[in-house]
Amino acid sequence: MIKKAVYLERAPAKINLFLEVLGKREDNYHDLNTLFQAIDLQDHLTFEIQVLCSPSEEIDFNIEIDSNSDELKNLGLNNSISKAVELYFTKLPVTQVIEVISAVEISVFVDKQIPLQAGLAGGSSDAAATLRALNRFFEENFDWCLSQQELLEVALEIGSDVPFCLLATQEPRLHGAGRGEKLSKKTFKFNYDDYENLILVKPDFGVDTAWAYDQLDAQIEKETCKLNLGFSNSFEKVVFPKYPDLVFIKEKLEEFGCKRVLLSGSGSTMIGFLDKNQDQKAIFRQVDQFFPATYMKKMASFL
Repeated sequence: MIKKAVYLERAPAKINLFLEVLGKREDNYHDLNTLFQAIDLQDHLTFEIQVLCSPSEEIDFNIEIDSNSDELKNLGLNNSISKAVELYFTKLPVTQVIEVISAVEISVFVDKQIPLQAGLAGGSSDAAATLRALNRFFEENFDWCLSQQELLEVALEIGSDVPFCLLATQEPRLHGAGRGEKLSKKTFKFNYDDYENLILVKPDFGVDTAWAYDQLDAQIEKETCKLNLGFSNSFEKVVFPKYPDLVFIKEKLEEFGCKRVLLSGSGSTMIGFLDKNQDQKAIFRQVDQFFPATYMKKMASFL
């Protein structure tokens, strides 16, 4: 018997309204204090899942990933989607599922709108979308699925942003602690919703996240941990000196009228926040005309 289904999943980009890196842990990850926010820039993933049901000691896997992004296609299977599939199948119960499956075919097309190495969690969100699609398939076809807590544990194995991305379509703003996996709703005195409209500018280069963390480590040890509210990002202190073009983008976005400007994650996207009373399209036209065509320039808003 063959069981098959097609699913469409959206994968929203993520920004950090504030991001404080508190220090390196014994497991080599970092403790964070951050406020995650999903935005309406998003990838769209189409999953075609087909499973051959028959007793077997081994499962024959075939995974194909295609995209409108050459950069993603060039990664082959070395990406977050493949990692999500691999980890998900390690959690399947042997007696209920594994023993009755002999072959699995998964075809994924990614309509890629979130650029890579942009500090927008594009890879993390694609992985989260993959976990949601797989869980839906096994619930509908095998009357079995991972619980939300189990899914969050798998998500954390993939990356620190993935647990939030897993929940982002339902809970678009959550406070993150620990590695980012300790998620909760919190109320802050600062009214972020006054600045829910954004202009994103990503230059034609990325910032390596591992490098950015390495640069922060020496400084973190000398600082007193504090709660940063408003718009702030620990990475700016090490990324800006290395990439002065980002400082230039920040200055121009402020000059064009953005009320606040913030580095997204470890970069390289800069976020210009607009208030509700501004002529947002007019500001965006200035941004679009000023920066080179090789830069990503998009308007976005909070989900």
